[in-house]
Amino acid sequence: MIVNYNQKIRLFTLLFVSIFLMACKKEFLETDPKGSLIAKKIQDYELLLNSGTLQARASQIVMSDEVAGFEPLFSVGLTGVMSADDLRAFAWEDDIYIDPLANDEYLTISRSLYASNKIINEVMDAEGGTVAQKQSIRAEAQAIRAFLYFQLVNYYGKPYAEETSGTDLSVPIIKQADVTQTKFDRATVQAVYELIESDLKEAIPALPSYISHRVRMSKTTADALLGKVYVHMGRFDEAIPHLEASLEGFTKASIPVGLYDFQKELAPGGSFFPNMPPMGPSRMQNVYADREIMFLKQTLSYYVFASGGIVLSPETVGLYAQSDRRLDFSVGLPFPSIPGAVPPYPLGMRRGWGRSGVVSAGINAPDVYLLLAECKARKGELGAAVTQLEYLRKNRMSGTDAHIPTAIAGNEQELVRFILDERIREFALLGERWFDMRRLSVDPIYSNTVKYQHLVYNQDGTVAKTYTLKPERLTFRLPIGITQTNPELPQNP
Repeated sequence: MIVNYNQKIRLFTLLFVSIFLMACKKEFLETDPKGSLIAKKIQDYELLLNSGTLQARASQIVMSDEVAGFEPLFSVGLTGVMSADDLRAFAWEDDIYIDPLANDEYLTISRSLYASNKIINEVMDAEGGTVAQKQSIRAEAQAIRAFLYFQLVNYYGKPYAEETSGTDLSVPIIKQADVTQTKFDRATVQAVYELIESDLKEAIPALPSYISHRVRMSKTTADALLGKVYVHMGRFDEAIPHLEASLEGFTKASIPVGLYDFQKELAPGGSFFPNMPPMGPSRMQNVYADREIMFLKQTLSYYVFASGGIVLSPETVGLYAQSDRRLDFSVGLPFPSIPGAVPPYPLGMRRGWGRSGVVSAGINAPDVYLLLAECKARKGELGAAVTQLEYLRKNRMSGTDAHIPTAIAGNEQELVRFILDERIREFALLGERWFDMRRLSVDPIYSNTVKYQHLVYNQDGTVAKTYTLKPERLTFRLPIGITQTNPELPQNP
């Protein structure tokens, strides 16, 4: 049954890519010279916003430094490693995708960018609707475009550094929904961040005030995104009011938004019950109902389900307190996790479980709490930072373990490091750590929190392989297919 599901996903992806490529052929463009989507009424443009999918999968999940490899399953297969591309990504090779037509990060995000640009440029002239409705839809598209470019700049541009962002190259800035465009120039990292900031600042006043659906943008989600953008730019003071405004919006949403209390939800009658031993509880049967998702952009990953060739490293597992219920969403046995049928992972390593192969790559409530705590700590507001951090931890573990030790709570650097570790605990195997690694790699104080080695372990716990991350590979190289058709674009080292 799992294999059939995997085959269906691959077939759908191939069909979707084929349709997209056909839409780029000259003969098709001659019938619709400005693009492949036809929208006239305001309802048509609104429908373009109703997608909860970002990309088929995300390489940064296996590139993050909280993972390790397990040699008996370290090969391509549903219960091992998802693809040969993921093997290359785990090894931090220069080119992850060797197929010129393959690149889930660039191609799928570009399709979403096309739709956003179409709405931004055309919706004000759409048939029907009021001016206010059109402005709101346009604002949503601007906020989504900002989100998409934030993803792209964190894949293909160097980590933001104020002194070099004006010359570091990122991706082309495209503001038109025109598939006939053939000339592209790579914009600087600074230019892309300026576009992200301006889009969000312009959009926020016209956005719906509060969250009413998880695939639609609101002021609450846009404020969270802008706060996160400022964190990545090192502008922590400017991030705080936006993150605080986002938290305030949680209580006014028309759907449940906020943190789950894991102690409650893992108990009988809770959202994550019943537990399915020995594998654990189910976290994400319906992503559209998950209260911790503010803006849904999902991607496929079996590393939170069945794939056991890339797992939580011994060091990562060691970060969790014994009562931390986040560990319930991992298991110490390879799939299908039948005790006695397969030996456990060595050194306490664990694979992810409970999310049915789906990862939320959008905007999530725990991120807002942790980013705000980090900003407060960096600003020296240690008490406020501890309050935010302990609120999240009390929803994850017993009260005793949730408290921050006094020696850490009263020391700015120790508290920031604790928060960064908390982010690993919260987002393990979800891909968020990769973006943290990038921003921290250029941090003058906390750059040593980034690990630059991936280890692959044998069944007996000895090291079978070691891979080392070069600083250059904190930035993806442009897709081979893009550089082949646009040879004038400078390639990343």
